[in-house]
Amino acid sequence: MQTDVIDINLLLRLIEENPEWRALLRSVVLTDDLLELPALFRRLSDHVEALAESHRRSEERLSRLEEAQQRAEERLSRLEAVVQELAEAQKRAEERLSRLEEAQLRTEERLSRLEEAQLRTEEAVRALAEAQKRTDERVNQLSQKVDHLAEAVNNLQRTIGATMEEEAEDWVCYLLEEKGYQILEAPVQVRMDGEIDVAIPAARDGQVIWAVVEAKTRLSRRAIEDWANRMRSAGYRRRLTQNGVPGPYLVYIYGLRVDAGCDAAAHRFGVGLITGRGERVPPGPLLPSLESEGEED
Repeated sequence: MQTDVIDINLLLRLIEENPEWRALLRSVVLTDDLLELPALFRRLSDHVEALAESHRRSEERLSRLEEAQQRAEERLSRLEAVVQELAEAQKRAEERLSRLEEAQLRTEERLSRLEEAQLRTEEAVRALAEAQKRTDERVNQLSQKVDHLAEAVNNLQRTIGATMEEEAEDWVCYLLEEKGYQILEAPVQVRMDGEIDVAIPAARDGQVIWAVVEAKTRLSRRAIEDWANRMRSAGYRRRLTQNGVPGPYLVYIYGLRVDAGCDAAAHRFGVGLITGRGERVPPGPLLPSLESEGEED
């Protein structure tokens, strides 16, 4: 049997140019499994690409997860540090709270003592108020007694003063008569400068004089000097003239109690000194009278 030899290249070209021939050739040459290989390969390639893409995404997610894990670990480290600080702060707070509780207990104890002291103070204040009330009552009673005593002393002083002035008048009248004077009128009291001076008119050998007397419960050298200076004052003698005591003046001073040095002062200033025992120093020369319109000091 003669076999026709066909050019292989021509055959291949014809197969390429006729698709139906290619399909027929595949069905003759290739089995069904081989024919399905391209489709399987494509599906496998697609699956591999999908797996590769999934792996890439997994790698990216894993990288992100690792970064997130690292950040989480860093945050956890910071949280641990914060928790540690909080724990230490909590410990310090508990210690402070414990100290505050102890201080509170001490404060409550002090407050309790203060309340007790306050109660004692209130009781003491009430007692003091009652004592003050009793004291005020006693003070009022004493004040009334003092007022009565002051009134009695004033009365006594007035009585002593009146008695002293009367005794001074009696002694001066007696001494004037002893010196040859005649008492012309009863002694008069002259109110000048808040003082009561005793004046006694008398006459001797046709001359009228006025004996003026200042009486002191306690006589001092200064009182003698002041009385002498007052009587030496022309203005004072003029006022005496205006009050009905024209002078000339015989100056006396009387004292119930006489200090040391009074006798010498009386001699020096020319003032007659009289005590309850009589004349201790005679008066000096008469002081002249002055007219009301005369010379002023």
